[in-house]
Parts: sequence; structure tokens; C-alpha cells
Amino acid sequence: MEASMKKIGIVALFSFSVIAADHSQEIETRQDNFQHLDTTADLLDDEFDKDVLNWDRIMPLAQSAHLTVEEQKTLFPEGSADNSRARTKIWDQKAEFEGKFDTLSQQFILISEAAVEQDEVAARAALDKAFSQCRSCHMNYRSLW
Repeated sequence: MEASMKKIGIVALFSFSVIAADHSQEIETRQDNFQHLDTTADLLDDEFDKDVLNWDRIMPLAQSAHLTVEEQKTLFPEGSADNSRARTKIWDQKAEFEGKFDTLSQQFILISEAAVEQDEVAARAALDKAFSQCRSCHMNYRSLW
């Protein structure tokens, strides 16, 4: 009976460690979110290419991007680099990495605020900074394979 209990305990412990290490949902969600951010940034860029800006279109796009960035910050738990394009450097430099998300999120907030004021100069500047932040993060934290 004691040997049987040990086996059950070992199997339960092994099963728990496998479940605890499975970050496939976070990886899939963050990849989906990055695709959403890419699409949303392209849509914002398209809006700014028009002769007349549609602030009613720009505001929800910027707000959606902001919310997506905020969610992204929660999707990089320790150990979730396996089977993803994320470099382990993310977890070695977690504060700097999260700071880049904070900066990106702030740029989308600034676009939303500029949309309220219909301030094209401020909105374009924030969009340029958002694109710059995206490139910086990709260069530092994303594997190229």
C-alpha cells in the first residue's frame, strides 16, 4: 500500500510540474496579440496617409492597441520562451522589457488624447514613436528564426 501511495504521489507531482510548465496558451495569446498590434498599427498608419483624418476611426484603433499592449505585459511568465520566438533575454532584462511595453502603451494613449483634440501633429509624433518602440523591441527581444 505504501509503495502504491508513493507511485501516486510521484505521478501527481510529475503531472503538476508538466502542467505548471505549459505556457502554450500564453504564447499563443501573445502571438495573436502581436498580430493584432501589427494590423492595428498598419490601420492607424493608413488613416494618417489620408488627406482628411478620420478621428472617429483613429481613436478606437489607438485604444484597442493600448489595451492589447497592456495585456501583452501579462503574457511573458518565467519559462515561456520555449516554443516561441521570444529571446530568453526578456526574462534577464524583465524591467527594461516591461518598460518598453509601458512606453508603447503610452504612445497609443497619446494618439487617443490627440484624437480628442484633433491634434494631427501630436498624433503623428506618437505614432512614429510607437513604430520606433516596436522596432526597438523586435531588435532586442525577438528571435529571427
